[in-house]
Amino acid sequence: MKRKINVIVTLLFSLVLSVCCLFGCGKGKATAVVKESTETRVVISVNEAEENATLLSVMEKLQADEKLTFTLSGTMVTSVNGKENAADFSSCWMLYTSDTEMSNAEWGTIEYDGKTLASAIVGADTLTVVSGGVYIWEYQTF
Repeated sequence: MKRKINVIVTLLFSLVLSVCCLFGCGKGKATAVVKESTETRVVISVNEAEENATLLSVMEKLQADEKLTFTLSGTMVTSVNGKENAADFSSCWMLYTSDTEMSNAEWGTIEYDGKTLASAIVGADTLTVVSGGVYIWEYQTF
């Protein structure tokens, strides 16, 4: 009987450990805040980022905390806080970052808080966030 209990306890411990690894590991976590939110601009500031945390994972956490809403089509952000991209993409949400390694100023820049941020070279699903980084969704018309 004692052996049977030990086996059950071991199995339960293994199950709990597996679940913790499944949900605790992965893409990394970050603490972030929405510093500004208007109809055409959302500013996300990352205070602390763990390795491999993406902007999408940050946005998902902000959405779970009811600080931000967004929708995706595949991996493309199609709306932010209820404002949708135009069907013909003549107006859409563009992503800018303070991370100079992950941006291209030739694709466009915006000013924020006395700094110039450049267009992100990848989407939110692959953009790895950095501690102290600023990420801006700007609704623009072309």
